[in-house]
Amino acid sequence: MSNKNWQKSASVIRRARFDDVNCVMYVNGTAQFPVTELSSDKNEELLGNSRHDYNQPNIDHTNETAIRRLRKENHNLKKTLSRRWSSRSRSSMVSHMLTTDDEEQDDADDSLYLLRETSTLHGLRDVLLSSSGRLRSIWVIIVILAIVLTLHGCYQIILEFSNERIVVSYFIKEAPGLELPDIVVCPYNRFNSTFLREHGFDFKLAQYIEASYPSNLPTIGSLKERWHEDILADVDQLDAQLEFVLEQLGNISYVEFLHKASLRCEAFFDEHLCENISVVLTSAGACYRVQMDNQKVAGYGNGGSLVITLPEDEYNPGLNNFPNEGVIIKLAEKNKGIDNDLTFVPSGVHAIMPLQGTEYDFMNSPPKYECNEDLYSNYSRVWCFETCLIEEYEDICKCSPAPSQQPKYPKNICTAKQLYGCFLKEHNGTTWNVEKCTKKCRAPCKSWTYGQKLSYSPFTRKKNWGELFGNEEEFKRLQRTIILDVYYSTLDFTCIKHVVAMPLQSLIAQIGGQFSLWAGGSLISLCQIVIYLTRFFLSKCEGRKAHNPKNKKKSTSSNNGTNETTNPKRNGKLMNVEVVRRGGGQPVTTTKQNDRHQDKQLPPL
Repeated sequence: MSNKNWQKSASVIRRARFDDVNCVMYVNGTAQFPVTELSSDKNEELLGNSRHDYNQPNIDHTNETAIRRLRKENHNLKKTLSRRWSSRSRSSMVSHMLTTDDEEQDDADDSLYLLRETSTLHGLRDVLLSSSGRLRSIWVIIVILAIVLTLHGCYQIILEFSNERIVVSYFIKEAPGLELPDIVVCPYNRFNSTFLREHGFDFKLAQYIEASYPSNLPTIGSLKERWHEDILADVDQLDAQLEFVLEQLGNISYVEFLHKASLRCEAFFDEHLCENISVVLTSAGACYRVQMDNQKVAGYGNGGSLVITLPEDEYNPGLNNFPNEGVIIKLAEKNKGIDNDLTFVPSGVHAIMPLQGTEYDFMNSPPKYECNEDLYSNYSRVWCFETCLIEEYEDICKCSPAPSQQPKYPKNICTAKQLYGCFLKEHNGTTWNVEKCTKKCRAPCKSWTYGQKLSYSPFTRKKNWGELFGNEEEFKRLQRTIILDVYYSTLDFTCIKHVVAMPLQSLIAQIGGQFSLWAGGSLISLCQIVIYLTRFFLSKCEGRKAHNPKNKKKSTSSNNGTNETTNPKRNGKLMNVEVVRRGGGQPVTTTKQNDRHQDKQLPPL
């Protein structure tokens, strides 16, 4: 058919678009299917049959076919409108409009069209709609370069995230109230001299039990000679005397004896305060841990005050103890272990100790930083380190030193004979495994420290002040009394905290920034690529399965077995015979194979 005749026929078809019968003829009269002219007699016969069929129930089937063809035409129209921007020729557009039944499945899939029209990725439309090969090549290079830069930037960000870099955050917080730390008071005394005299302890035997507490205090002058000559030289004899005394006391253990021979809490503090005081054994002897209250108002006088009276007349002097007056003060976080901090406070003074709290909140991130994450125990690095150093010798001697905070053998405390004859003898000539214990006993991840500035003023010794106390004894007692005021000067504290340099939210934001900077995309763009490409490839796979020769043979044999009598000239395939009006008004019969999707249910008009 010539181009003029085709345009003339097409114009007639467009004018008959809204006629029911002619609508069917228009749909089947397009150039999408082959047209075959039959003889005039056959045309009359087919025309009569078509008019007869128009009044039959088969008109529903014809209308369904018309709807299907209109939908197909609408799809072709969308493709044509999208191609008009690519500067293709009119003949190319017409050739694309001419589709066969084998291409119907590909035309029905518009995934690439939707991806091109809706995607916000930079350069995608430019590549697909470029009018020349050179321009398209330039855009392809630009798009590839943008993809490479995007992937490189994302890789660097993910690499930094995987390294788990940690930064230290330092800031000051203000609180409505702060907990005062526990105060550990350690007098320079280990035993009650009155108790020892009452049970027959002479000087040498008293110093022998003092030797149960190992001390690094260097002996001064002749004290060192007396220590070796009078005590260490007669260890066996003194140990036998100690066993005899323990039998006289009711065959008690050495652990029970140490507690009975120590000064009680009431000797240093008021009786009602001792209910909240716990006893801790250290190298200096028995120490008393006092729990303090919360402070809700800043400044002096609003914290905790402690009055300590030293019973110096009942002290038992030790050759290996501090020959000092006063006490040792330690500050410990509430319900936590003590540290190595020491503060000396002399007797007969009024001391003030303003505090500044510092909170540490670190992260256990080896190998950068390692800490103990156990938050619910009275963990102390000092106690852990001490236990790690002596546990080997505890197993050998089957006893634990008296000042041990976590003794492995709590019911068997080493006497001076066991301490010097086994414990220290096994250690002599060897070095402590400090490196091993340092790795094992890590600092707690969360802890508090307290900066302090101790200042004190001694009580007056002028006699005219003695009249205020009523008697001379009260005035002398003041000279061995310590008043200690502990308080926060301000209710703010310093917080030093580990923070992840790149949290997950920052990772997502930075990757999104790289993707948006180089490719102009977003999460929706990625979803579009995944959805449309998946849909496109699935459609391709379904099309290949449908065009498989084996499937065609099966469908052909099935049609031959069921519809062979319908039209043997078409190899048993169902054919539609419809009348098409052309320019001259002469009916022309067109034949076509039944649509493969004919069996689908379509909605009514």
